Amino acid sequence: MKTRIVIAMVLILLLSLVACKKKVPQVPSDELAEQQITYAPLPSFKEVYVALDQVQVKDISAAVPTTIYKTKQEEVRNAFSLGLLTADAVLAAKGRNKSKLTDISASMMNLTSLLGLESEVNRLGDQMKKMIENEQWEELDKALDFHKGDVEGKLWESENFDNYTLMLLGGWVEAANRVAWLIHQDYNAERTSVLAQKGTFNSLVQNMQQISTPHIVEQEAFTKSIELLKDVKAIIDSDQNKVYTKDQLKLIITKTDEIKAVFQK
Repeated sequence: MKTRIVIAMVLILLLSLVACKKKVPQVPSDELAEQQITYAPLPSFKEVYVALDQVQVKDISAAVPTTIYKTKQEEVRNAFSLGLLTADAVLAAKGRNKSKLTDISASMMNLTSLLGLESEVNRLGDQMKKMIENEQWEELDKALDFHKGDVEGKLWESENFDNYTLMLLGGWVEAANRVAWLIHQDYNAERTSVLAQKGTFNSLVQNMQQISTPHIVEQEAFTKSIELLKDVKAIIDSDQNKVYTKDQLKLIITKTDEIKAVFQK
């Protein structure tokens, strides 16, 4: 009788332990909960491209960089480059620059393997090729916008906050650089207001400072880019009623060029 009671007690104890173990995974880790709170989602860099609505197509086309941005194949640089080239692709589409769009698309295809974004980017590449051939500029602009949200959404949902931040850094740096360059060519004080993206650049700096992955933070490109980004933020914050001078535009161009350069080393 005593033996049966002991066996029964042991079985009850084992069942209780199993039940407790099943409940544990349902509770999110403190680290993951903190990441979801501290990493801020950012708006589209297309908010800056609103300025392009007042610029002639030929001038927009002239703003597309003459040389396609390239870096060595490495995860950090690929994430930054993909964001930057997406900004260039949108610019080239608005400028109806077929040759540059084709080259940019080809470069984007080479960046996917280290980021786990093959299906998303390759699908876009197929769409872009057809739309470029048929000169479907409005459809292409929408496809690029969808692609941008698709890729950013996948990185965010997979909790790949590091590459999410680096890709957005590339997109915003390039958008600010090219719009500042365009307005500087034919200066108009009112148009400069699109660059008053204080909240976005503040969130960018904060997100960059949250990155702690060793193989990223140990890179000189990463540490230098944060300091340069703070410089850009300081310029953005120094507006006068959302207006920037030609000298301030020149500083934005210089500092964003420097960020692009550090990722090419």
